[in-house]
Amino acid sequence: MPLALLGSFALLLLVGAPIGVALALASMFGLEFFSAVPLEVTAQRMIAGIRSFPLLAIPLYILAGALMNASGITQRLVDFAYAIVGSIRGGLAHVTILTTAIFGGISGSQVADTSNVGRLMIPQMIARGYQRNYAVSVMATAGAMFVTIPPSINLIVYGVLAQASIADLFFYGLIIGVVFVVVLMVAAYIFAVVQKQPAEARESFGNVMRAFGRAGWSLLLPVVIIGGIRLGVFTPTEGGAVAVVYALIVGFFLHRELTLKKLVHSLTESGLLVGVIMLVIAAAQMYSWALISGQIPQQITAALLALTDNPLVILLLINILLLVIGTVIETNAALIVFVPLLLPVATAVGIDPVHLGLVMVVNLGIGLLTPPVGLCLLVSCKIGKTTISQVIPAMLPWFGICLAFLAGVTYLPVAFGWF
Repeated sequence: MPLALLGSFALLLLVGAPIGVALALASMFGLEFFSAVPLEVTAQRMIAGIRSFPLLAIPLYILAGALMNASGITQRLVDFAYAIVGSIRGGLAHVTILTTAIFGGISGSQVADTSNVGRLMIPQMIARGYQRNYAVSVMATAGAMFVTIPPSINLIVYGVLAQASIADLFFYGLIIGVVFVVVLMVAAYIFAVVQKQPAEARESFGNVMRAFGRAGWSLLLPVVIIGGIRLGVFTPTEGGAVAVVYALIVGFFLHRELTLKKLVHSLTESGLLVGVIMLVIAAAQMYSWALISGQIPQQITAALLALTDNPLVILLLINILLLVIGTVIETNAALIVFVPLLLPVATAVGIDPVHLGLVMVVNLGIGLLTPPVGLCLLVSCKIGKTTISQVIPAMLPWFGICLAFLAGVTYLPVAFGWF
């Protein structure tokens, strides 16, 4: 059965089947022809896989992000980021990074962040004299790599699968995200000096305060969500409901830009995105159950532990595997398939589940930059009216920075005993 499950899944991907369809068909094929499990169980497992209270956070945060975008939050955040960091050399790159980081704490979706911020920033960067491929590479990197900033859908999915504390994942994920903001801004400044990119005019203190006032309600949302979760006022899932209510209040009564027409559009847009995500999750849950039924995680655990029981080496092997997997499988699908396989190995050598989750999510975030899947890179290229092959040279330095940061997330907690 292991060969049937893995082989049929790989074959379906090669012929271009959608991830959700490939996972579902591979599961049915393996269970029907290589096990005694009735095929009716597949439908039961798909339904059981998404009947989880924490997973309710996914549609809630996606809807909150859509509502905030319809309320004019993206432009307010861009204006605020411009007032803060626009005067630094290469200022529009810094604005792109900072806006994406702030927006990531609201929408929870990397592809949504890349699309919403990219449509504003990439044309502005090109118009101001930045190289087209550089503008696309900055947007793609920022969109993909703030994957741990709460409310991260990927961290929610991992927390459900690994039965790890989502509150802890959000807390450490926020720290990682803030550090990476600094890393990317330092890199962007170095590139700006080398490439002689322009610096924007310095904003007066009054303009900075006005921009802060316009964006104040938007900036308060991540504080409310993270603060409420850490203080135990509500769970991460309940935080999604709080975010939706907050977005409605801000949109209708404070910004006064949210209309009934925009509300219907936001509901429709969110429903379509949630439908796709939940289909993948349901199919992947069934596939994971089939893998466990075939005792594949136990076999992988035994094979790796026979090779080494050094946690540093195990983490290296996990990273290499996921870097390859991330090129062909969407992040949430990869988590659902590989968490049941890798978690037993990691816990057997003493790796904390929260640490493993952060490593996996950061690693698979790089997959949003790597073809052929590379959704953030694809979206950025479409907005920038260029091709992946043309952008790759500009992407290489950012790839190196992302890999170095992944190494830090992987090994610094081990070195300093943070988990």
